[in-house]
Amino acid sequence: MFLETKPRTITKGITWRICAIINSYITLLLFPLHGNLTKAILMNISGFIIFYIFERIWNKIQWGKKLI
Repeated sequence: MFLETKPRTITKGITWRICAIINSYITLLLFPLHGNLTKAILMNISGFIIFYIFERIWNKIQWGKKLI
């Protein structure tokens, strides 16, 4: 079992927001003629996939983990 340090949590939060902004930008750029609902659905599906990958990568990074 481990506890995340504050710097790790802050870094994860900032890097996730950067990924989410890039995902939104690319979705809006690639699908300019689709409706708002379609874009929202695409953003959420791609965001879910990116978040899954993001978390799996962060689980392998040991920096900022304290054993409890």
